[in-house]
Amino acid sequence: MNIDNIISIIEKKISSLDSDDYSLLLSKDHEDLIRFSNNSVNVFDIIENISIEIYIGKDKKRASGVLYNLDERSILAYIDSLFQYCIDSPINNDYTNLPSGPFDYGKIPSMNVSQSTNYESIIDHVENSINHGLQSGASRVCGSFTSTTSEIFLKTSTGIESVDKSITNLLNVRAFTESKSSGHGLSCASSINDIDSSNAGFDAGEYAKSSMNPKRCEPGKYDILFTPTVAADIFQFVGHAASADSVDSGDSFLANKMNLQVSSDALSISDHGNPQNGIYNRRFDDEGVPTQSTNIIENGILKNYLHNVSTARKYGVDSTGNAGIMSPWCWNLEVSSGSPTFEEQLSSIENGLLITNNWYTRFQNPAAGSYSTVPRDACFVISNGKITTPIQGIRISDEIPRQLSNIDSLSKTRKWISWWEVETPVLAPSIVVKDVPVTRST
Repeated sequence: MNIDNIISIIEKKISSLDSDDYSLLLSKDHEDLIRFSNNSVNVFDIIENISIEIYIGKDKKRASGVLYNLDERSILAYIDSLFQYCIDSPINNDYTNLPSGPFDYGKIPSMNVSQSTNYESIIDHVENSINHGLQSGASRVCGSFTSTTSEIFLKTSTGIESVDKSITNLLNVRAFTESKSSGHGLSCASSINDIDSSNAGFDAGEYAKSSMNPKRCEPGKYDILFTPTVAADIFQFVGHAASADSVDSGDSFLANKMNLQVSSDALSISDHGNPQNGIYNRRFDDEGVPTQSTNIIENGILKNYLHNVSTARKYGVDSTGNAGIMSPWCWNLEVSSGSPTFEEQLSSIENGLLITNNWYTRFQNPAAGSYSTVPRDACFVISNGKITTPIQGIRISDEIPRQLSNIDSLSKTRKWISWWEVETPVLAPSIVVKDVPVTRST
């Protein structure tokens, strides 16, 4: 069944149910995936996915879901169940009808990279990352490269109909030594020509080599230098907390902080729907409102939440173009840079740690921003401005608001970070945070 027929079936069915509002967001993805291990490519796969996000509004009630099975019987049954769920849902007094266009979304991005050329470029980048990982000291290199071409089609009951396109390239490299020490490097970009496979491989190999024979670290408070990979993990939660829906649900550490100091005055964070060289760019949100640039934190002061049309009406502001299918979210976060180099940040620390990667980030209390995370791969003691002993077996348990306020510096250079621990792309510097509590991991 072709896409036009699918859309027609859905629209006809929803219209028969007498809904007040509906939207259809169809996503069509082509993914070239390469996995490599033991210094060679061992998996190449092409993945095609089509999904449709469906939103229905009726009598100030709403429901949404994602449809993957696109045969006619499944479509009809799914819409019936979704509409019933909408009817059974509680009334939302802040309900606002979907916006009406027309809107100017700007120029549709060109998609001029052929898949065959893309495949050859992917192989070149993979081989380059492996070679640089081995040259910098690793004995084994593994990882993955995904190149995803996405097409998005939006249609609403209010007359909005538009198409968007994007390409995303993600390279992740892991390196190991014979002593089982490890390192991680990555590179991500909208253009495959901007992938830095040399540094991704080199970083992974160098971290693995430098972290051999790690020692246990004494618990305590340390000044910590976080690389962009780890800093991005912290900052993505600032974007999530800025969603007006998170604020209203009581899950945001930014609630009731508008126009107040929430971080070091060196820090600014903004969200961008369609930035130059962004990772997951969108010209319009899930309600059809044009995406834009929104300052969240400006020189330490909270300036804006992220809104869809319903939360915007409640707060008496305009939508920021951040609508997901049900609630606002962030697109691409950009963190301000500072003046010091990474080396200068390192030299400023008398007694601290260098953390290059982390995982298992979990929140104990989202409203307070209290969380824990486990550093992994290469971690080091910093003594008198120099990297000394590699360490392992530590956990960071802290509150994001306290960390934001204790940012001592942000590096001059920044890097786009997006991987399975950082779902929202973040253009992040390395950061020094004072007095971070560190305990032993179990």
